Amino acid sequence: MMQTTAEVVTLGEGAETAPSPKKNKMNRRRRNECIWGYVFIAPLCIGFLLFTAFPLVLSIGYSFTEYDLFSPPKFIGFGNFIEIFSSNTDWFLRSLLNALVFTIGVPLGALLSLVVAAMLVNISRGSTALRMIFYIPTICGSVALTFIWQWMFASHYGILWEFLENLGFHLTDDFGFLDEEHFMASMIFMGLWAGLGGGLLLFYSSLQNISRDLYDAAALDGAGPLTKFRAITLPGISPVLFYILLTGVVGSFQAFTQFQVMTGDIISEHTVMPVWWIYRYITGEWGYRYGFASAMGLLLGLILIIVSAIQFIASKYWVKY
Repeated sequence: MMQTTAEVVTLGEGAETAPSPKKNKMNRRRRNECIWGYVFIAPLCIGFLLFTAFPLVLSIGYSFTEYDLFSPPKFIGFGNFIEIFSSNTDWFLRSLLNALVFTIGVPLGALLSLVVAAMLVNISRGSTALRMIFYIPTICGSVALTFIWQWMFASHYGILWEFLENLGFHLTDDFGFLDEEHFMASMIFMGLWAGLGGGLLLFYSSLQNISRDLYDAAALDGAGPLTKFRAITLPGISPVLFYILLTGVVGSFQAFTQFQVMTGDIISEHTVMPVWWIYRYITGEWGYRYGFASAMGLLLGLILIIVSAIQFIASKYWVKY
């Protein structure tokens, strides 16, 4: 009996416990879930590598070369970046200034969307239909919208021209909504109209998520409308406002289609935008200078990264999550 017990103990110490069928089934399920997970995210990963990561790395390399597509790239160091800031290509710097002016429409658009959203929140009937109407321009193509506004901005026969004439304004032949003096203001106005719907829906949802009890408590304490907005509304919508400002500024610096269509592809000092200027060198209108265009694109990307980083740092002081 003692020997049998010792043998059992020895066998128990040396033998490995066999996995249970239930554990094998769980391991197989987890393995299958991992495999299918990788299968479903594979298209997105492959698309990111082929159309984002690889072109980005390639453009960084080309920015230090002179490359015209017909001959091998020739390394020139920082020659392209030096040329960007030279007097011969100061139009790129001018395009950055135009983009900076165009960003004025971002906070104006956010304010307009917030005001309209606040009005719709307090409307019991017709709010859904009004939101749909305001959102329609957002889903329309930018080319079609630009053609419509090009007709509306037209001198003598445009809708806006006739509207001002009916109000009693006597417009001269020298005046034009798309001349150099008024062009950027007209583009900002068109951007406000076209982008109103997207910001409106975001603010509308954000305002609905703010508890009405907070406003009732503030009213009992004697708070006025401005105090309620500063202490309740603004903190409640601050994440959405930050998102709109961040994406709006980046989109303003990347604006291209509406400017090209509005001017009929005729570039000038007062209408040029950064992406449009880069596009000119890529399409060969001033030579196929892919290295120089890559340098300008890289510089524009760095500017957007810096601007976004500043916005993220500043958001710590006013965005409340």
